[in-house]
Amino acid sequence: MNDEEYLADKAHLKGKKKWSAMHKEFGFTLIEIMIVMVIVALLAGAAAMVVGSNQQQRMLENEARRLAALMSLTQDEAVFQNIEIGLRIDEEGYTFRGLEEASLSWTTLPQDFLKNRQFPTWVEAEFSGHVEEIEVKKPEEDEADFFPQILFFSSGESTPFELTLRHEADQQIRYNILSDGLNGVILEEPDENFER
Repeated sequence: MNDEEYLADKAHLKGKKKWSAMHKEFGFTLIEIMIVMVIVALLAGAAAMVVGSNQQQRMLENEARRLAALMSLTQDEAVFQNIEIGLRIDEEGYTFRGLEEASLSWTTLPQDFLKNRQFPTWVEAEFSGHVEEIEVKKPEEDEADFFPQILFFSSGESTPFELTLRHEADQQIRYNILSDGLNGVILEEPDENFER
């Protein structure tokens, strides 16, 4: 091997090393790509859990706000129409009825916001009056009588009550709807529940 061949061979090897080194600088290894994919998957899973939890709380908050607003409207409607309005709450939903004074019977009211409403299946309701506990239960199928748990009087007052709504999957988040009977309906947010 002469000097020219040796130098040419050495230059050829040197060029291969440069190309090989340059190639490594521009690409990622399979391990690096897999590690990045695992990190992205973990972050996406964590984000999905947070969004799912917040969605449950928002849906429960909407249901509690709807019921509190309906109770406030009912209290005003009792004053405007000069009638007594009863509210019955059970596991499945709630029912409003007006007291017809002539026959002393409960009748369905024509106002659209006072129609029967169903709770979503994931809502758990716990009702208590301030005088005695009233168990929330499903009414019997043949029960024709309407026995209200809350009365909204034509004077603007109501019977004192406390109603707790919570999501069956997350018992920590709860909304309380309550009234002392004189000062209207109050909705307590979950953060306010811990102060009591």
